[in-house]
Amino acid sequence: MKPIAEPAVKRVVAFFDGRNLRKSSRSAFGHRDYENTHPLKLARMVCARKGWQLDTVNFYIGVPRKGRRVAGETSEDWDLRKDLWGTEGVNVFTRDLTCNNKEKGIDVRIALDIARDMQNDAFDIALIFSQDQDFQEVVKEVKSVAVNEGRWLKTASAYPLRQEDKNCRGIDGADFAVPLDRGTVARCLEAWIERPNPLDEVRARLHRFALRIPHFSVRGTSQWAFGTAASLYLAMLLGTFGYLTFTDIAHARDIRSQPTIASEAVMMKVPPNAGNAVLWPYYWSGTFAAEYAKIRAR
Repeated sequence: MKPIAEPAVKRVVAFFDGRNLRKSSRSAFGHRDYENTHPLKLARMVCARKGWQLDTVNFYIGVPRKGRRVAGETSEDWDLRKDLWGTEGVNVFTRDLTCNNKEKGIDVRIALDIARDMQNDAFDIALIFSQDQDFQEVVKEVKSVAVNEGRWLKTASAYPLRQEDKNCRGIDGADFAVPLDRGTVARCLEAWIERPNPLDEVRARLHRFALRIPHFSVRGTSQWAFGTAASLYLAMLLGTFGYLTFTDIAHARDIRSQPTIASEAVMMKVPPNAGNAVLWPYYWSGTFAAEYAKIRAR
């Protein structure tokens, strides 16, 4: 078999398994800040040290659903980061995390993109930032295509190096192992996306509400006052008639010829409460009739 010529310029496409790399970095270096690596900076540094030519950077990660927060980050944080990295040339692919904060479909998406780019002759080296051994099948497929088609195709596995862990390794079968030490990762960190202080958000809401107060018109205020008064009066009516029974009304009707007695009878049968205001006209009409009868008797 004719030996495959090694290209003078080795084109690289980087594939970041975001969640795996972030988790491994924190585990290896013992601090959450090491999770927040900038993929473009890290890929450039690795390729510069190896003498490779970086063509494309693809970043894949599962993100929280709307309204949820995972490890202090929200979907809005990742939307902002996605837009920022996109302007720098990084292709960001996201999937929603499950209810158990698990990723679904990320590994498959990476494998499919590696196979597509390999078919399109987009790279000579597939640089995979991950320690996930599921990518062994992708590594085997790249080697098989290289042999069958007579092409110079390689895979590289980049991973955070834990000095105290002798079994720390990248993807088994990869052509190049690229351990990442603490200093390398530290030089590729970026600032965390700053989130607004909850107290500042409360102050902003109160400020917006205060600015809306002068917009309340006199007409709107009067309508509100009238509606409130009408509702309270209706509530008093309902409260009053809730105490009146059919017997009470029938008794008042039987003695309607004696307004004073009728009014007093009804008032006595109804327990005193705020709703009795509806019966005040009956009470005062009965009192007036009684006083008028006394005047005529003189």
